[in-house]
This record gives sequence, structure tokens and C-alpha cells, in this order.
Amino acid sequence: MKIALIGSFSPKFLHSSKLSETFELEEKLNVFMQNRTYCDLVDEISIVIHCSEPEMEMLYPIYRPKYVAEQNQTIHSVLDIHLYKILMFNLKVGYESFYNSNKKEGLRIIAQAILETLETLKYPVKLKKFDKLGFYNDMKTFFIEEGLITVNG
Repeated sequence: MKIALIGSFSPKFLHSSKLSETFELEEKLNVFMQNRTYCDLVDEISIVIHCSEPEMEMLYPIYRPKYVAEQNQTIHSVLDIHLYKILMFNLKVGYESFYNSNKKEGLRIIAQAILETLETLKYPVKLKKFDKLGFYNDMKTFFIEEGLITVNG
């Protein structure tokens, strides 16, 4: 299973290390998830993490989870993208706490937001056989091993 953590942060984050820290977490998560599978229909899970100032939040809406079996897209007539067996969902993290956090605390905020989202995520109907509990438990185990959450948290 491949996991993509995509930081969709407001422009104020351009001079911070939050994007690179998120990418570093994604790399570790992919090593952990490398040989795991939760459904034959899903090869990748894309998690978009939104964070912006309160006055800009309307530019970062939360959408229902989406599943794409296979699709080709062209962005701005330049970039061709092939989506294949991908589950996509997004979530928000609090601006003040995330922006002002150090690396460890910022990653902890992301971990908690992902787990909270997974607890109530309404998976697309097509993914009835997706092992939701297995995926949640593996994500939680990863975050515990990384020291980002506690066993009870």
C-alpha cells in the first residue's frame, strides 16, 4: 500500500519546514506500509492535509472521500496524470497550533488528525470490502512506533 501525504498549506508556510517534515513522515509511512494491503481495489491512499489562516479556510474545503479505479487527467495542458486504484480524502489541522509547532509537535498534530478522520471516515460504497479497522490499526501502530501518539491516545 502506498500512502501520499499532501500538504495543502497556505502561503505563510512557504518559509517553514512543514512541507519537508510532512514529506519525511510520508517516506517513513510508506516503508511501514510497503507490504500491507487492505483491499484489492486500492493500491494508494492519498491524504490531503489542509492548513490555513481562519480567514482563508474557505479556499480549503473538505470533500467527501473519493475512489478512482482508473483515470487520466491533464493539468493546465502540461502535466498528464494517471490515477489508478486510489482512495483520496482530505482533512484540516488547526492553523495556530500547527504553524507555531516544532517538528515533533507538528507531526503529532498530523497523526492525531489522520486517526480522528479515519474513525469517522465514510468510505465510498465501492470499497465495501476495504479493511477499515486493519488500516486504522496499522496507522495507529505506525504513529505509536514513531512516538507521535501514545497507546491510549
